[in-house]
Amino acid sequence: MKKALAINVSPRKEGTSAMLVNILKSELEDLGDKVNIAHLYSHIKNFETVFDMINNADTIIVCGPCYVNTYPADTTRFLEEMATKRDIFHGQNLYGIIQGGMPYAHTHISGLNMLKIFAAKVGMQYKGGFVMGLGAMLEGQPISKLPNGKKVMRQLNVFYRNIHNGKESPDCLYEAALLKMPGIITRVLVAVMNRRIDKIFSAKGMDAHQPSPYFLDDCI
Repeated sequence: MKKALAINVSPRKEGTSAMLVNILKSELEDLGDKVNIAHLYSHIKNFETVFDMINNADTIIVCGPCYVNTYPADTTRFLEEMATKRDIFHGQNLYGIIQGGMPYAHTHISGLNMLKIFAAKVGMQYKGGFVMGLGAMLEGQPISKLPNGKKVMRQLNVFYRNIHNGKESPDCLYEAALLKMPGIITRVLVAVMNRRIDKIFSAKGMDAHQPSPYFLDDCI
């Protein structure tokens, strides 16, 4: 029996990333694997419990949202601390799942590339990942709610079987599931999402239109 650890690196325990982790657990256990789940932010002050779980696993799957082109910043901190624990690495397979609001792979692929670089540095075996666009639309709801939900679920099932068999999962797998949209639809989607973000900022008392500190005159 193979032992897998799925790590939800989202701050949310009931969001889209958590939903994907739960599906992963169900599918792999149906194939005969033993799967544990770790919610990273439950251990944010001390990662030792997660490190122990990694040491006891044959396969690690990192699943999380895309924040500014990659996983949340605490994921990077987690990987940096993990890299110092050389005794927990024994050639485990490493896979990644990253989901975000935009439907394209190129806006999310940096997260998977980070995992690939990390694996090479610590002696893990990076075996590929899965990009799911439009994840922000779901808010933890079933994948069937996506306009391309059937296609995504079909390709995810192949991805899960690759994990079970320890096989490399090619990028073309998730690329086949991505929603293809005309440019005009993308413009409308961007406008809708930007308005939604502005409302969220306003509800939290933040000014979404204040000047960015990265573009102040004295910083140029």
